[in-house]
Amino acid sequence: MKSGIELINDIDNCVLENGNIAFWWLGQLGYVIKIGETVIYLDAFLYADFPNRNIPPLLKPEEIKNADFIIGTHDHDDHIDRKVWHQLSLSSPNAKFIVPKLLVDNLSNSLNIPRNRFIGLDDGLSISEKGLKITGIPSAHEFLDQDPDSGCYPYLGYVIEGNGCTLYHSGDTCLYEDIYSNLKKWNKFDVMFIPINGRDGKRYRENFIGNITYQEAVDLAGSIKPKLVVPGHYEMFSNNSEDPSLFSDYIEAKYPNINYWIGDHGQMVNISNYINTKSL
Repeated sequence: MKSGIELINDIDNCVLENGNIAFWWLGQLGYVIKIGETVIYLDAFLYADFPNRNIPPLLKPEEIKNADFIIGTHDHDDHIDRKVWHQLSLSSPNAKFIVPKLLVDNLSNSLNIPRNRFIGLDDGLSISEKGLKITGIPSAHEFLDQDPDSGCYPYLGYVIEGNGCTLYHSGDTCLYEDIYSNLKKWNKFDVMFIPINGRDGKRYRENFIGNITYQEAVDLAGSIKPKLVVPGHYEMFSNNSEDPSLFSDYIEAKYPNINYWIGDHGQMVNISNYINTKSL
């Protein structure tokens, strides 16, 4: 497992041919993703003193000087890490922050990050910068919530296209009626990042807002048929977790032709190396 400057160097030294993506899992549903020469920190959860976290941060915010985009799917601490975003804005002074449109003004004002460094997305809204096209897709974090005034969604997933590749990061989500049709607007996905920690009444009463179960995640992958599916959101907090071997066992039984990756934090994953293999 690489961390700190060793991990930063691994990211910086990674050279990708057209049609390839590399990623490094930071824990929870957070990843560094490299597409071409563009570096994305997506749902990076880096606050070291957060209570009861099982996986310490692999990076200090001041070490992150290579970000082109810092992306948050929704305003929960383990996805938009308010404790560190201002420092990230200083460490990577040219990075843009991509968030749900509904959150832009609040985040800019409360985190003292200039408004012009934010890009707000919503259902079907896209931006094209630095060789990438990034599109928002609604996510249902227990409920498919919409702001009653603007109609904007507080929880998003993102489809990112670039370097001849397409990826989907769902953020935190449950299944909802249109998720399949939304995703099938794209012909193919090279990689999908989805949670598997599930939900139940006990956690909901304790304000742990739920996600798809490992079974639902397997069926979502089986329907969309990405080249590689990456389950996450299962190891950071003991009271909101799942056993990833259940995901691997079920997908191997039900969709044996779908490739998946389950591995170590800070490990470089070059997706071209995993298209015809499975790892646990």
